[in-house]
Amino acid sequence: MTKVTILGAGITGLVIAASLPKHYDITVIARNLPGDPDSQEWASPWAGAVWLGMLNSSDADQKIQLKSLALWRNLAERHPESSVRRLQLIDVIDEIPPEEIWYRNKVPGFRPLQKEELPGNAPHGATFGSMVVTPMHFLPWLRKRLEETGVKFMRTTVASLDELKGLGHHILINASGTGPKYLTDIKDDKVLEVRGQTVLVKSPYNKCFMRRGKDYTYHIPRGDGTAILGGIKEYGSTAKEVSEATRNDIFRRIHENLPDVFPSADPKAFQVVRDIVGIRPQRDGGVRIEKEVLNGQRVVHAYGVEAGGYLFSWGLGLEVAELVNDFELEPTDSPVLSKL
Repeated sequence: MTKVTILGAGITGLVIAASLPKHYDITVIARNLPGDPDSQEWASPWAGAVWLGMLNSSDADQKIQLKSLALWRNLAERHPESSVRRLQLIDVIDEIPPEEIWYRNKVPGFRPLQKEELPGNAPHGATFGSMVVTPMHFLPWLRKRLEETGVKFMRTTVASLDELKGLGHHILINASGTGPKYLTDIKDDKVLEVRGQTVLVKSPYNKCFMRRGKDYTYHIPRGDGTAILGGIKEYGSTAKEVSEATRNDIFRRIHENLPDVFPSADPKAFQVVRDIVGIRPQRDGGVRIEKEVLNGQRVVHAYGVEAGGYLFSWGLGLEVAELVNDFELEPTDSPVLSKL
C-alpha cells in the first residue's frame, strides 16, 4: 500500500488528502489542526474563502481555479452541511472592463452590471455564480470526513523535511504554507508573508461584493447573518495586533461602496462580532506544484497560492494527485536490481 505523508493541515493539505486514492495510507501532520482553539499561527481558518478568479493568471493557473469552482459548487449541492454555498458575486475591477476578464465565458451566469446596478462610484462591473465557505466550520467537517475514510492526523513541528524520513512514507507532500520559507532544506526565499485584517460584523446583505483596484474592498456573507468585511494586504508584515486605523479604513470603504447597506462609516454604526488578523502565504512567481527527490525522499511541493488557498484548492489537489501517480509509475531502486 502506498504510504503518503502530507505536511500541512490547512485547506491545501486537507483537499490534497481528499483528492488522493482512497486505498492510500495517508497521514496529515501539522503544528495546527482543524478543530484547534483559535490561533493566528495559520491562515486557513481566517480566510474569506470565496471563489474569485485571480487576475493575470497563467493558462495553467486558470484551469486549476476553474476546476476548483466546479468542484466547490458540486460540493455545495451534495453537502450543504459542509457550509459551502453557491451565491451570486458582484465583481468590480476598476482597471479592467467585464469584456476583458479572463473568466467571463467560463463561469456560471456571467454578465456585465448595468449602470444602475453598480455600487458606489464603480466604473463598471460584472456578476456571476460563485461559492463561499465558512472555514471555521468547513475545516473540522472535512477532517472528520477524512478520518472516516482512514486518514490519520498527527500534531508535530518540524524544522526540515528531512526530519520526516522516519515516518516511513513512500511520498511526502509539502503543503506547509509559509513553512518553505523556514524549512532548512528548502529555504524558499520567494515565499512571502502577507498580513490581512478583516472584521466580522452582523449584516443583512446576503450578496458577495468584491472590488479590486486602488483598494481591495469586500463583503463576504457567512449565511448566518454575519459577513466578513475587508480588506488589506501588507507584504512582509507579521504583526498580529488589530490596527484601529485599518479597521476604520475598512468601514469607510465599505460604506462608500455599499451605502444602502451600511449608511454610515462611523465604526459605532457597525455591529462588530470580532476582529480578524491572519498571516497569509504567498510566493513570488506563483504557486509551486512540482515533484523532486530531496535527500532521498520523493517530495511533491504544493504551496504559494497567493492568499488563494480556497480558490486553488480542489484543482490543486487534482494536480498533486497526478504528480503522486507519476512518482508511483517511476521505477525505484531495488535491492535485487542493484546486484545486477
